[in-house]
Amino acid sequence: MKESKLTPVISWCILLYFIILFAERVQSMARIVYGPEGRGLLYTGFDTLVDLITCISLFLTLVMLVFFNRSFFRSLFSASAAPDYRMLSVTAGVALMGGMVHSENTIAPLQFVAYGALILGMALRTVQTAPKAGNKFNLWYSLAYLTVFSMSIPVVYRSHIENATLFHILEAVTAAVLVVCFTYMLMRVLEGRAENLLFFAPVILMAVLDAAVIGIRWKEEVNSFALIFAVAAAVMFVIGKVLFAVLGGKSR
Repeated sequence: MKESKLTPVISWCILLYFIILFAERVQSMARIVYGPEGRGLLYTGFDTLVDLITCISLFLTLVMLVFFNRSFFRSLFSASAAPDYRMLSVTAGVALMGGMVHSENTIAPLQFVAYGALILGMALRTVQTAPKAGNKFNLWYSLAYLTVFSMSIPVVYRSHIENATLFHILEAVTAAVLVVCFTYMLMRVLEGRAENLLFFAPVILMAVLDAAVIGIRWKEEVNSFALIFAVAAAVMFVIGKVLFAVLGGKSR
């Protein structure tokens, strides 16, 4: 009974993530169109890329919430109503993609509040599923690793280097691939299958793609935030693999 009472709290945390991130992205698009400069969404090639990604993300998030997450809204007010965590995770990933591009008028602190609400929801869901976990240390370590991994996803920033257009495409592809990896692991957390999130594919993709994005733009500006968390995620992965082997880690 105590476990089920957490369900509405978890759902409200995730709803806050959607509301705050959605509002932040909408204000960015609105100010681009209706602000003093009024440059429009397709002002330059970079603006076209990030603004289209944002608008598509907003549209798909809204559609998915309204038409495919009705159980999620029921769970806000009923401890016995369980959300479809798989669909909810995919929707969260779609919303996250819109937050991974630095459009004009982006309010980064507000985005971090949204991500904090999602992480809190993940932590509370882990509290809820922990009693049935075979290895609680692995479960909590995996959550910590996923949190660090999520911070290693590089935001798509404007660059003025040579062949900037190709670089912007690489940034967008990197963000999309790593958001997909994060979404899969988020799904496992919410479904209660997160005792071992130390999968090789995500960390290898993260290392290769982050190294390319950070390295190519190194002389222009070092993305210290992504670099620090990419290194931290890689270190946590290696340490975790050793600890899981020693402690008998398992994935289910």
